Amino acid sequence: MPTRRDLQKLAKLRLREAEHLERKGLYDGCVYLCGYVVEFALKARICRVLGLSSYPDEKEVGRVFKTHNFDVLKLLAGLEEETSLARNKALFNNWSTATEWRPEYRYLPPGTYDKKKARQVLSSIKNRPNGVLTWLSKQW
Repeated sequence: MPTRRDLQKLAKLRLREAEHLERKGLYDGCVYLCGYVVEFALKARICRVLGLSSYPDEKEVGRVFKTHNFDVLKLLAGLEEETSLARNKALFNNWSTATEWRPEYRYLPPGTYDKKKARQVLSSIKNRPNGVLTWLSKQW
């Protein structure tokens, strides 16, 4: 399974790839990869919280860790309260935008997302100081 450091690198790499796709006008791919940016960052955080060098394998601990569900990952990462509206409205809004994602997006028809939506999702992830990846990278 990937190490915590691998997950951190993958999150940053997927962000660069998503930015490249956005620049090339490939908005569906951009939005799709943005979901993995958040997923990898959350999984790196989970490793830190649980004191693990690698993300748990399904065989070791069961299916709970084998998920793309952001609500489950947020809970495992100990970040349930951190993303609440009461704590930080800007982070809450960015979190809400970034976590609309589902792995099933890979089946959406071409042209589902436009430039505006791709930029909105990218912005929700990388804005400072309240972008989701910006925020998570301080805690992973």
